[in-house]
Amino acid sequence: MAAMSVILWHYQTFFKPFSSFSSIEITSNKLIQPFYSFLEIFYNHGHLGVPLFWSISGFVFAHVYLEEKKGTSGKEFFINRFARLYPLHFATLMMVAFLQIISFKFTENFQIYNINDLYHFLLHLFFISGWGFQEGSSFNNPIWSVSVELVIYAFFFISIFYLDKYKIKFAVSVYILLLIIDKFGISGNYPEPKTFFFDCAKLFFSGIIVFFLYQNFKKKLYLIAISILLISLSFVGNFKAFLFFPSVLLLFAGLEIFIYQRLKKPFQFFGNLTYALYLLHIPVQVLIILIFGYLNFSSTIFLSNYIFIFYILLMILLSFLCFEFYEKPLNKKIRSFFS
Repeated sequence: MAAMSVILWHYQTFFKPFSSFSSIEITSNKLIQPFYSFLEIFYNHGHLGVPLFWSISGFVFAHVYLEEKKGTSGKEFFINRFARLYPLHFATLMMVAFLQIISFKFTENFQIYNINDLYHFLLHLFFISGWGFQEGSSFNNPIWSVSVELVIYAFFFISIFYLDKYKIKFAVSVYILLLIIDKFGISGNYPEPKTFFFDCAKLFFSGIIVFFLYQNFKKKLYLIAISILLISLSFVGNFKAFLFFPSVLLLFAGLEIFIYQRLKKPFQFFGNLTYALYLLHIPVQVLIILIFGYLNFSSTIFLSNYIFIFYILLMILLSFLCFEFYEKPLNKKIRSFFS
């Protein structure tokens, strides 16, 4: 859901000013997008899938490294992260770079993201495009959020000993410390990159706190009740994002008691597609823009409900193929090579 919300939010990049082939200005008229009345929240706020994913990551990492794989060495931890994240990042970076060269050669324009020089390519290549060195959006830009999360992964690994020993007390202490730092303005003001690190860390550790709550509450119905209350409170006054996202995570954790065993495989299937969905959609969009532009199709074609459905199904299919035949095999090979 988090990954798909980003994809839906980026559907606007099929139009002007993101596509040089489009004559339809989308930023001032989002209502014309397919199924707008049903998907309005995603078209306008889909980028919030990123902070939700940060919270989910905290929960998943706590589950894996504090419960399933306790005692994982530093070498194994970082090899696992590299094997899982870098191969697809590298492949999609090369795809986008190649497509943008083709685009500029034949149209003298880049598509979607306009800053595609050697400097920004190197930032992406070294997985640091979200660290504050970037001057605008470039190449496969969504990877910025993962590059920020890499720093928090390292901090998490350093914290594993204390999380295992003091559990929720340590997680809450770290979260409170981050809040204090943010309160006194040490982290800076949005959208300065250092704020992203603090935001990611707060949401990541909120996910860890949710994990400990999930572990300690035997009656999951209590978690559901608490989460619904917290979600409601997050909409009182100004929207409280840092309360909303972990509360949604808590709700879904509690709802697991209603998920029958036979339904877990479909959830796992779509969960496996998440990273590919997130990284593949920009190169696929650039390719579609170039093909449709070369064939002189009107950009109104992207307003079609049928084209929209085709695009979403295409992304799911490509993500499945990518996971099964590229991500998973290469992941195993890299782990085996360095083990």
